[in-house]
Amino acid sequence: MVSSFIAKQIRAGEGQHTEFKSDARAVDTIARTVCAFLNTQGGTIFCGVSDDGIPTGLADAEGDRTWLESRLQKAISPKALFTMSVELIAGAPVVIIEVPEGKDRPYVHAGAVYVRQRAVTRAADARTLRSLVQNEAAQTERWERRTSPALELEDLDGDEIESTVREAQTWGRYVFGTDHDARGVLGTLAMLTATGFTNAADVVFSKLPARRQPQCRIRVIRFETEKSGDTFLNDQWFDGPLVRSFETAFAAVSTQVPVQHFFPTGQVRREERPQYALEALREGLVNAVAHRDYASFSGGVTVSIYPGRIEIWNSGRLPSGLQPSDLKGVHPSIPTNPDISHVLYLRRLMEKIGRGTQKIIAASKELGAPSPRWTDKPSGVTLTLFAARESSDAALGLNLRQLELLRGLNAGDQVHPLAYTQSLEGNVSERQARRDLSLLEEAGFLIRRGAARATYYERTDREI
Repeated sequence: MVSSFIAKQIRAGEGQHTEFKSDARAVDTIARTVCAFLNTQGGTIFCGVSDDGIPTGLADAEGDRTWLESRLQKAISPKALFTMSVELIAGAPVVIIEVPEGKDRPYVHAGAVYVRQRAVTRAADARTLRSLVQNEAAQTERWERRTSPALELEDLDGDEIESTVREAQTWGRYVFGTDHDARGVLGTLAMLTATGFTNAADVVFSKLPARRQPQCRIRVIRFETEKSGDTFLNDQWFDGPLVRSFETAFAAVSTQVPVQHFFPTGQVRREERPQYALEALREGLVNAVAHRDYASFSGGVTVSIYPGRIEIWNSGRLPSGLQPSDLKGVHPSIPTNPDISHVLYLRRLMEKIGRGTQKIIAASKELGAPSPRWTDKPSGVTLTLFAARESSDAALGLNLRQLELLRGLNAGDQVHPLAYTQSLEGNVSERQARRDLSLLEEAGFLIRRGAARATYYERTDREI
C-alpha cells in the first residue's frame, strides 16, 4: 500500500537521505551508513536495489532482514532506534532500513564515527566529531531518560516485560542476553540507569503509570453530533502499561466505527465495510502515543469520534521545520521519544517509523475515504480521519450555498468571511454565512487560518 511512496523515493536516486545496496549481507558498509544517518539527519537504506535505482530484489528478503537486524544491533553504539521491513517494489522484495536522526550522538561503528554528506558516507573528521560531541553535551537530558524517582521494582508489570522479550526474539528484532529479569531487560533497553528506572520505563512497563504520570492516559469520546461542545454518548479513559492501554483503547475505538452497506459494481449482493480504515486508525493512534509530549503533565492523547470524522489528538508538536503538508510525502523522521518508540517497534506496533503517515493516507485512499488531515497547533497535533461514504449532497448535509462555494474553489484557494457574505447579496445574515464556513471547516472542506479580522479559510483537498 505504501509502495508508490517508496517507488517515488527510489526514482529520485541516492542522496543525503537515501542509499541503495544490492546485497543485504554487506553488513559493514550498511552499518557505516546507518551510523552516518543517525549522526546526521536520518535516512533510508534500500537493500535489493542497484546503484542506478533498479529494484532487483533479494532471494530471501525476510531471512536477510532478520540476519541483518541482529548484526546491526551489535554493530552500532550506543543502542539506537531504527526499523526494518520488507516491501515489494515493482514485484521485487526489498529490505528497507529506516533510520531516524539519533538522539544520543555521536554513534560509533567499529571504533569510528560516520556522517552523511550528500550521497556519500564518510568518517567524521576532527572538526565534525568535536561539533557532534559539543552539541550532545549542550543538549538537556530528554524527559524519557530522566529518573522516575517514585518508581519501584514492584510497580513494574512482569507480563509486559516478558511479552516484549518474547515478541522481539520471535520476530528477530532484538537479541536480549540470558538475563531476562526486569532489571536485565530494562537495562538493555536503556530504561534503567545508576540512579534508578527512567520515565520511559514508567510509561511502558509500570502497572499504573498514571499514578506518577497522569499524561499517560488515553481518552476516547464519542459525540452525538459534529460539534465537540454537544452531548457526548460515551467517555472512557484507559491507563496501564503503554502497549496494553493502546490495545484496549484501540479496541474501544474499533467497536464504535460504523459499518457502511454498499453494492459493489456489477454485483447484486450487498456487502459491508467499516467507514474508517482500521489500519489508518491503528497507525494514527500508535503515532499519537509515540510522539506525544510526555514531559507535560497536562498532555495526553484523546480520540474524538464524531458522526463523520474521527480526530486523534496528542500533546506533541511536529519537529521544527516540518509542516503538516510535509507528512503526505517523504519526510525526515525525528522521533520525540526514541526509547518508547523502540518498544513499540519490538512489539510490532510501529513497523515503519518513517512511513506511518503514508500508511494512513494509503489505507484511507484504499477504502475510498477522503484524504486525512493533520493540524499542528501550540496545544498539540491532531489527525483527522474522514468517514468513507457515498458522495451525495444529502449525505454530506451541505446546503446549496456551501455546494456552490466549494465547486468554485480548488485545493489551496482562500475565501474570506466578508467576501463570502457579500457574495450572497444579502440573502442570508452575516451570522448564517459565518456558520456556513464553520460547518465546512468541521466537515473537513476548509481550514481556518489567521485570527479576528484577519481570519480566512483555505480549501482542503477533500472532495465533495
